Amino acid sequence: MIIIGIDLSGPANYQDTVATAFYMKNDGLTLKKSITHASDQDILNLVQACSAETEVIIGIDAPLSYQDGGGDRPHDKALRSVLKAGGLNGSSIMTPTMTRMVYITLRGIQLTRMLQSLNQKIKIVEVHPGAAIGLRMGDPDPALHYKKDPVMRAKVFTWLKEQGMTGLTDEVAETTHSIDACGAALAVWHYAASDKQPVWTYEKTSAAHPFVMCC
Repeated sequence: MIIIGIDLSGPANYQDTVATAFYMKNDGLTLKKSITHASDQDILNLVQACSAETEVIIGIDAPLSYQDGGGDRPHDKALRSVLKAGGLNGSSIMTPTMTRMVYITLRGIQLTRMLQSLNQKIKIVEVHPGAAIGLRMGDPDPALHYKKDPVMRAKVFTWLKEQGMTGLTDEVAETTHSIDACGAALAVWHYAASDKQPVWTYEKTSAAHPFVMCC
């Protein structure tokens, strides 16, 4: 199985998008390929190449649906409560239709449609890397500050390697987008592996909200 973690940005600034693919082997993930500045076509090419080899599961850090009428989806509210209980920043869960998020939501929905048209066997999960990292580390400080503090980002990078992610280069620690792509892969790995377990999962899917969310 190949695990792909994607930190998605809006369609106009795909320079901030990172897609990272890992082979799932034994009790760890081994880096296969990482793409920075990833356009939709870059992601489609990566997934298509991976799906030609084996089963693929993708964790996307972006809203992949929106609530009819606007506002939070049920899983947004649920995860926000989990984050607050874990000492993390609940405001990192933003309403998919708010101005700051709407273009990422648009790209996320469009990208999932294109990915599903490639191969019906590709599995897609919505993930939250910050939650996946912060709820596992024990100490919330690195997860709260790694986006702005390079020292905290280095701590998260070291921690990711300790979780069994091998082949990561030092460049991963240079940007939050690469860290988040790895965090997305971590979340979906723990969802997919029979010997792992996500910290939190929202399994209640529907026509409006077709994807499981986990961290």
